[in-house]
Amino acid sequence: MSGFNLVRARALLDVHGYVDKDGDGWREQPDGQPLLLEYATSPDQVSRKLNELWQKNMTALGLKIEFKTGKWPEHLKASRAGKLTMWGVSWSAGSPDADTFLGLGYGPNKGQSNHARFDLPAYNTLYEKQRRMPNGPEREAVIKQATRLLVAYMPYKVATHPVWTDLAHPWVKGYHASHFRGQFWRYVDIDTDELKRRGAAAL
Repeated sequence: MSGFNLVRARALLDVHGYVDKDGDGWREQPDGQPLLLEYATSPDQVSRKLNELWQKNMTALGLKIEFKTGKWPEHLKASRAGKLTMWGVSWSAGSPDADTFLGLGYGPNKGQSNHARFDLPAYNTLYEKQRRMPNGPEREAVIKQATRLLVAYMPYKVATHPVWTDLAHPWVKGYHASHFRGQFWRYVDIDTDELKRRGAAAL
């Protein structure tokens, strides 16, 4: 899923017929038609840096790529309508259950969470099966089978896993960095006595 190997990538493109048929230095589709990748991106500094990497590596593979810059709501609407070729997004789990991410590849979720519009009957069957099973080794085995299909067909390319470092003053009470709950402020309070004590000690 995360290997970087330009030699292997070129070989895979060759095997599947994406070669430079007219000698202009760019690969064409197997039927000889022009091949142009379109990547949906955002107008920010991080995206621009990422686009430079995409451009560099696609050029090294002989693949033409263009960047379609737009705002998040525009891309989201186009993606759900199946009008984006490539787009980089992030996803967070709402609960400690693999179903959250497996649902991204479930065929009937096309137009909603399944932005890749992936629809493989064998995968759909495994997804539905694991949903009906209690947690345990048997369900985990089915989840692993479904995961292998996602890796093999790769409707999504997992790229990064961000790591956050959280800091809090000693007078902040109730703060807990949860992987599954974003609205942490509901549980946060200030110990005013501790704040005063720390402030007086600093003076």
